[in-house]
Parts: sequence; C-alpha cells; structure tokens
Amino acid sequence: MTADSRQGSDVIVIGAGISGLCAAGLLARSGLSVHVIEAQPRPGGYLQGFSRKGFQFDSAILWLNGMGPDGFVSRIFKHIGKHQPVCKPLKNIWRFKGDSYEYLLTNNPDELRDSLIHDFPAEEASLRLMFKHAKDLGRRMRILKTRMRAPDTMSIPEKSIFGLKMLAWYLPIRSILRKSMESGLGRYIKDPGLFKIFSSEEKLSSLMVPLAWAYEGDFFAAPPGGSQAFISWLMDTLGRLGVRIDLGKPARRVMVGSKGRVHGVELDDGTVSKAPWVIAACDVESLYERMLPEFAVPQKLISKLHAAELYYSSFTLFCGLNRPAQELGFGEEIIRLTRDGISCDDQNSQDVTTAAVSIFAPSVRDASLVPESKGSLTIQCPARISDHDHWHTGPGLERGKEYNDHKQALAQLLLQRIERQMGMDLRNSIEELSIATPVTFWRYTWNRDGSIMGAKPTDKNIKAHLAHYRTPVKGLLLAGTWAEYGGGLPMAVKSAANVSALILKRQKPEAFKGLKRVMDVLP
Repeated sequence: MTADSRQGSDVIVIGAGISGLCAAGLLARSGLSVHVIEAQPRPGGYLQGFSRKGFQFDSAILWLNGMGPDGFVSRIFKHIGKHQPVCKPLKNIWRFKGDSYEYLLTNNPDELRDSLIHDFPAEEASLRLMFKHAKDLGRRMRILKTRMRAPDTMSIPEKSIFGLKMLAWYLPIRSILRKSMESGLGRYIKDPGLFKIFSSEEKLSSLMVPLAWAYEGDFFAAPPGGSQAFISWLMDTLGRLGVRIDLGKPARRVMVGSKGRVHGVELDDGTVSKAPWVIAACDVESLYERMLPEFAVPQKLISKLHAAELYYSSFTLFCGLNRPAQELGFGEEIIRLTRDGISCDDQNSQDVTTAAVSIFAPSVRDASLVPESKGSLTIQCPARISDHDHWHTGPGLERGKEYNDHKQALAQLLLQRIERQMGMDLRNSIEELSIATPVTFWRYTWNRDGSIMGAKPTDKNIKAHLAHYRTPVKGLLLAGTWAEYGGGLPMAVKSAANVSALILKRQKPEAFKGLKRVMDVLP
C-alpha cells in the first residue's frame, strides 16, 4: 500500500529491519497507526538472508541471547503478539581450535575449565579464579534483564535510582569490561601456551562475557527457518495489527517544519507520508547528511559520527554442501579457528591466511534450511571496506569483474587454509558458494564501511555520547544499531522497546505503563 500526501499516521518508521519492525509492532499494539518504509524490496535488513538452489542462508545470526522464557527479547516479542518463534538452547557453544590445540565451551563451562587444568596443571589456581569470576559476571548479567529501559524514558527520581543501581552493578566488574585481552588475561594466567588459545580477542570481555552467558544458559540457536522466521512472524503480526508497510520505497527526505519539528517523510517516488513522529531505524549518517536539511543537525554531531570507532565488517562465505555437515565433523557449535604464533592484530587483519575465522554449520542446528542429505556452512573473518584497495571496486564502490575475481580468489585461499588446519576435503564438498564482502554489507545496511554492528562501546564513543535516541529534530527518534552500543538482535530489540516507550509516554500513558512493566519485569 502506498501513502500519499492526503494520508497520515501517528508514527512513520524508516527501515524494516528487526528494530523497525519491533517498534512498529509495539506502537501498533498500543493503538497508534504506523507506516513502515523500507528501501529494500524485502524486509529484514541485516536479518533478511537469502536462498540459492534450495539452500537457505542466514546473513547474521550465529547465536542469540535473551531468548529464554524470562529473557528480555522473549518478553518484548510476547508483548507484541502471539506465537513468536521459539529458539532452542545450545549445549555446545564454541570450539577453540588452533594448530596445536582444541577445546570446547559447552553450557557447563566447568568442563572447559577442567580440560584446561588437565593440560596446564600449573595454572589450576588461576583458571579456577578466572572461571569463578566469569560465573559471578553471569549472575550480574542476569540483573540486566530488569534494567533494559533507557534513562530517557524515566522520571527524574527513576533516573537517580537507576544511576546508583547501575554504578553499583558496574564497579565490581569494570576491570573485566575495560581491560585489553593482553593485560586482562595476564591478570589470571602466565603460560604462553594457554594464553594463545584466546589471543584472537582484543578485549578480556570478549572471553569473559561468553563464559558468563554459558554459565547462565543464555546461548540459543536461531528458530526453525533461521533468522527470517523472526521477520516472517513480525510481518504477519504487523499485518494483523493494521500496519502499513511500503517495501522497495527509499526515503528521500525527512520533512522538518520551521519550528524544527518533524512532520513527515518524502519517498523517492515523490509521495509523502505525514506523521508527528518518525523513527529512523536506519544508518544515522545517511539520515543526518542525506535525509535532513543542513540546518537540522549541528556539524559537531556529524563530526563525532565520522570519528566514531566502528565494529569491523566481514568477509563471509555461504557454502551449500553436497553432504550433511556432520559428515565433515561439524557440530552445532561455532568453531573459532586461529593460527599459532599470530599476534592479535594479525588475527584481526585483512589477511585471510592469518585472520581468526568463525565457522558454523546452520544445517546441523536446523535441517530444514537445506535440501535432503545436504548441509551448509557459514565462514566469517573480520574485514574492512578499505581492505584490498576497497575490494577492487570502481568509483562509488561499483562492483565489476575485478571485484568478483578478487573475492573468488580470496575465498579459495580461505578454504585452502581451513582444509589444511582441519584436515578435511572441504572444497569438493561445496556445490553452492556465495561470497559477501564489506561492500555487500554496506549495500544492504548503508552502515559506514559496511560495519556489522555500528559503533563500539569504547571509552571514546561513550564520552562522545555517540549512541542516542533523541535527535536534534523534535519528534525524530533513532532505533537500531546507532541507538544502542553492542549490536546484535538483543540490542536492536532493546532500542525498539525504548524508542517506543519514548513515544508512548507522550501519546499513550497507559500503554507506556504496560510496556514499562514488561521491560522492568514488574508483576
């Protein structure tokens, strides 16, 4: 359905990714009329995935948090509608594999601890302390389930209490969350052979937080049908709630009145949708620099965004196999494949022969994603859009033969390396191969440099107040990657809930109280 200048809504949502669709569902459930605008011909954003020759590939989800019965994401989904997708808890989570070691993290992390103690008996006391701290961190992470509301949604007394609670929560674990891997892990262990197992991570938190989640049983697989099951469910739910959705209709500009208040959105085809509230669940730089008039956003804010420290992008291979992945030795866990004697910087570099690689087999978790007796793998390593002379693209990141030849050559190097390190004949098992580069992720999300999760929660970004819900334009709010630090589906859903709460607090106070109870886990 197409909106025109004679039609109006209470809220317009730019972007039909998981955050935009969740916000639309929360607002529509509360009685507001909502119009969703999406530039792509399909909804889902980074979660939309794709199909090739009967193989269904997810573009994003390796694992999920917050999907248990009392998890934050589950609570929000239940508030939006019925029959939400159900996710299975993971037993086997991470396999750390290098040239000279192999260890498995399960939902009982003590098994990993005991394996490490067996191989490094001199480090027993240190390992027991490290895993104890990870378990304690898990208990603290559990507390966050009741603290997902943003201060912007709170009264002044609530903000004061919330600030004190969060300070008391943060102080005991700040050394874990802020330390580099080198200095943080060195606090526990000294053996270089033990240290190298986790040396691909830049921050200590990248090890301790997954251990904490494992202790809490908070690792889940995507639902049957993959991440697109979330999108299908949301689209069906929004249809029942009467939400208008325009796909393949890019937003050209956000309309701002003389008093600095938003009043609608003009689409690329010239049609106009009017509303007193607009949620931009899209790339913030595109919003501020292309969709808004120059006077609307201070240059200082744009400069901060340009200087933001972003999560890297990815070089990803989507492999359709001519046999079940189990026959090649793959299980439900993610394999973290590293090289011995490689520095942390090199393991996060552009070189596919040395970079740390994540490999997992979606078909082991969900056989419905592939044809009968077939399998699938997703292989990822860190990448940046500036690598390889911008991936041998032309002006404006135009993709041509040189781009395609280059990514094919890199894919073969990466597959050769995996075969060598894992001792398998992988390439002869691949019958369908799709390759994504940072240019691919940029085209789908418009996130600068193809970043997969936006701004990192670094000291620099936090001091710059980079993540924000309110914009300089009245009635224009942010959701998604740029509204919260951390990325991933849980943070996207958190941003959707908070941006909805900001609008409901003004427009539907009773509905706001209901959402507040869900977010705060109040009876």
